[in-house]
Amino acid sequence: MKTATAATISKRPYAHPLDQLTGDEVVQVSQIVRGVKAGMNFVFNTITLKEPPKSAMMSFLGWDTSKPRVTQIEREAFVIILEKESMNVYEAVVSLDSETIKSWKYVPDVQPILTMDEMFEVEELVLKDEGVQAECRELGIKDMSQVFSDPWAIARHVNYPGRSKRMMQALMYMRTCEDDNQYAHPLDFIPIIDLGKMKVVAIERIKPRNSKFTRPTIPQMNHNFLPEFIGEENFRKDIKPIVIQQPQGVSFTVKGNEVDWQKWNMRVSMNYREGLVIHNVSYQDGDEKRPLFYRIAMSEMVVPYADPNTPHHRKHAFDVGEYGMGLCTNSLTLGCDCLGSIYYFDACFNDHEGKPFHVPSAICMHEEDAGILFKHTDYRNGRAHTVRSRRLVISQIVTVANYDYGLYYYFYQDGTFEYEVKATGELNTHVLAEDETPGDYGVIVAPQINAQYHQHFFTMRIDPMIDGPNNSVVQYDSYTSPFPTGHERNKYGNAFLAKPTILKDTFEAQATANFETSRFWKIINENRVHPYTKEPVGWKIMSNNMSPFYPSEESIVAQRAPFAKKGLWVTPYNEDQMFAGGFYCNQSDGSDNLEAWANRERQNVQNTDIVVWLTFAVTHLPRVEDFPVMPVEHVSMMMKPANFFMANPGLDIAPSNKSTNKSVYADANVAPTSSCCSSSNGNKL
Repeated sequence: MKTATAATISKRPYAHPLDQLTGDEVVQVSQIVRGVKAGMNFVFNTITLKEPPKSAMMSFLGWDTSKPRVTQIEREAFVIILEKESMNVYEAVVSLDSETIKSWKYVPDVQPILTMDEMFEVEELVLKDEGVQAECRELGIKDMSQVFSDPWAIARHVNYPGRSKRMMQALMYMRTCEDDNQYAHPLDFIPIIDLGKMKVVAIERIKPRNSKFTRPTIPQMNHNFLPEFIGEENFRKDIKPIVIQQPQGVSFTVKGNEVDWQKWNMRVSMNYREGLVIHNVSYQDGDEKRPLFYRIAMSEMVVPYADPNTPHHRKHAFDVGEYGMGLCTNSLTLGCDCLGSIYYFDACFNDHEGKPFHVPSAICMHEEDAGILFKHTDYRNGRAHTVRSRRLVISQIVTVANYDYGLYYYFYQDGTFEYEVKATGELNTHVLAEDETPGDYGVIVAPQINAQYHQHFFTMRIDPMIDGPNNSVVQYDSYTSPFPTGHERNKYGNAFLAKPTILKDTFEAQATANFETSRFWKIINENRVHPYTKEPVGWKIMSNNMSPFYPSEESIVAQRAPFAKKGLWVTPYNEDQMFAGGFYCNQSDGSDNLEAWANRERQNVQNTDIVVWLTFAVTHLPRVEDFPVMPVEHVSMMMKPANFFMANPGLDIAPSNKSTNKSVYADANVAPTSSCCSSSNGNKL
């Protein structure tokens, strides 16, 4: 990530209140804070846009017409500051318009997000530590340049309880050369670091189980995947190019961070924590622009590991709240991460000094063919009508230590929205003694290399405004008819029915997946009834990836990530409740999170301004084929209109045409046929 420092501060007018801070604005904020707090010794943990109040934005955006429209929004930044050595945390709200600090607050007993500055400092510190060097020498490592560490959040350590100390743990590895795969050479000890003192305060060895050895040796076999190790002569020679082109240009338009595409309208932004955020989503339905979602983003994720032995019980990373999907985002490469005609958005964050660092091409936007949208063939005359689907893809890719996640927002022409995670990267590995097994908690993916079982939970925060600000959620379950075969209401035994249940309050609005009843949920607007169904218009929510949360209720990870125990939560809108694991989830005790908010008191969530939290997941039992680098694992959730439009909203899409998409026969000897996919020259059935 490249750091850029602005030589001067320009008070340029920003395009929109939801636009992320520019590099100039980051510098402006840091200078305001340092000017007022000149006597303090501190670092800037994060400097980010303080999003305006939703009430003001709903007026600014034109959705709330009950009062005079808001036309001016104050530009503010939210700043988290760490005082050096003490690690005391302060929050500041800074007005860029008045160039003043509007509020300054000391926040006791919390630890904010871990930054890339700290990661690099910890890795350098660990390699210089005498105790770490002694451990490496005992393992036979003489050259410390071969040693690498992945700094991790410490979760909750029994010897360092609470959050008065800012702590990390380092997972240790070795490389045999510069670009060697370190996860093929895991080491058997973990340094514990006090960031306030910048000191290794303990070193924990991972003892072998059911082994005659007191300490494992380092696996020496290399397992690499980079092209220089595979060798060009070993690449497949039978792959021919696929070229994706749009000779007439793209179908979307971009104005600043506002995007229009195929009746969809939305805004794009990226912050240090959630990464890619989609705002103010609407769909043009004839002459009416219909509001759908005020804000959609991944609120939190957690990755609990299954091995119960120390220190593995501390391995449950909160990738959003402990590391930040923005701070960990990649700069994307044309022709590699995204194919076709690509539009990029850059991102800007801050370092500890309060200088901006820019991530060019942090967000990729492009169109993709998405297969058939709909088709029907009249078997009587052979006429087939085919319309192909296209989707708008807005994505980012993050690297969090060993794992890489592709995060994709998909918008389809029929009104469907999908969020997909493509998990790839490398397995987190643990060294075994030569005669040791993983037991019930992992799999040997190469000699002496254990890949432990784990889960990935992704929690989306969906702030709906389906045809207006007041919405409700209905749960649908399908059942076999209660009437036996032969009954007058089920004479032939084929009857089954769907039962809708409105989730009225926060106690009711906590649900798990139920595949036996084909359960799904629907966000509805009870104030607008569909003329055909005579029921409220709505938007269906579903996911085929809703795994149970397997750690026990009493586990540390269950206390810290109780949001993962349920597939769906609904809460009243509260601007302070943005992150399912709590705002300060690093080293958290579990007292401030989605479960606590929902259970604090019975709160109404029917026909009011609500937030829907959907958690989808994958239970990953690693395979040998996942090593040394993991093929993509797909996991997703979807929302689509359900009795919202008057018909299929894609009816006005022209049929596919091979003269347009340039499809050709692979066999050049085949005679050409009609170019239209809505013709009557097919064979009768």
